[in-house]
Amino acid sequence: MSNLAVVQEIEAHRVPRQHSSAQRNALVSESYDQYRHHLRGFFMRTVDEAEAEDLLHELFIRLIRQVDRIPPDNCKGFLFASAANLLRDRWRRRAVRKLDELASFEDVGEFVEDRSEVNPCLWSQQAEQLASLNRALKHVSASAARAFVAHRVDGESYAKIAIKMGVSVSMVEKYISSVLVMLRRFRV
Repeated sequence: MSNLAVVQEIEAHRVPRQHSSAQRNALVSESYDQYRHHLRGFFMRTVDEAEAEDLLHELFIRLIRQVDRIPPDNCKGFLFASAANLLRDRWRRRAVRKLDELASFEDVGEFVEDRSEVNPCLWSQQAEQLASLNRALKHVSASAARAFVAHRVDGESYAKIAIKMGVSVSMVEKYISSVLVMLRRFRV
């Protein structure tokens, strides 16, 4: 993708600017030429090529928005700090999504809800899962454990849990992510 195409594609995402469009385009174009290979390599250490391109595109949208407000004094520093933040945000969102996809915890929830229909052959396996889950939950805060159980066992939404606990939805996500980390550590 050429520099001009990137600038034109990103143009739709801009906020009202204080600097001329020629100045902004020159700064973004120069930054794109100078840092895109390094930034792409930075992203590809942790994600695949397609995702690295998406992140690179999103990063330059952030640069355009910043330049429209106040151009960064250190463009390289701004780009790499923003790149690290983009990766952090992406991994946080993935951790929360993966928690929702864990089929083994659906089995645990079914076990808790309907004990009368548990297959005797699977009982010991399910009991071991529950014991591992219980051990893992003892290693996180009470709030994190409460949020996890409310979401995974009781089926409550993050928003509802946040209201009940008097915290933000973001905090509920952090609680559940901390439980996810502990569950991986305990291999549940």
